Amino acid sequence: MQLGTTQEKLKAMGVETVAVVNTPLTRARLYFKYRPARVLLAADSEAATHRAFGVPAGVIVEDESAASWPQSVTIGQFLAVKINPTGELPAPQNPFAAMEALNKQEGFELTETDQQIAAAHGTQMAGHFLIDREGIIRWGHIEAGERIEDLSQFPSDEEILRAARSL
Repeated sequence: MQLGTTQEKLKAMGVETVAVVNTPLTRARLYFKYRPARVLLAADSEAATHRAFGVPAGVIVEDESAASWPQSVTIGQFLAVKINPTGELPAPQNPFAAMEALNKQEGFELTETDQQIAAAHGTQMAGHFLIDREGIIRWGHIEAGERIEDLSQFPSDEEILRAARSL
């Protein structure tokens, strides 16, 4: 998890890191038991935190004229995007194929709960925010907030650290 290395650098600057995952607490505990994270985690199975921070979860629509990224997208537009989120794949693939390949590589098998999460939040984007002591968002980055081609592209350690230093 990228935030693990970023977290150590931010902590040296006096910044605490929290990651919110949109999965039930019991599933999050099981997953991170085998894949420990180096950041404080919170589980929000309804993705209410994501919505509160304005992080979109696109809806798949059939009619291309009704598609308006990031609120909605057709399955064809979604499948046309090629990603390699961790750099571990031999070549970028569509999001579904990439997820399947990475799960297989890690030996991770989806459960019924995982399938329910995917059905409910499968197109949930990710957000990174720097929030001051008063709770005001001072910096933010939303995955693919402007272009679908930016799926699985996240701010680098340096970009986050530069933003933190500027605050």
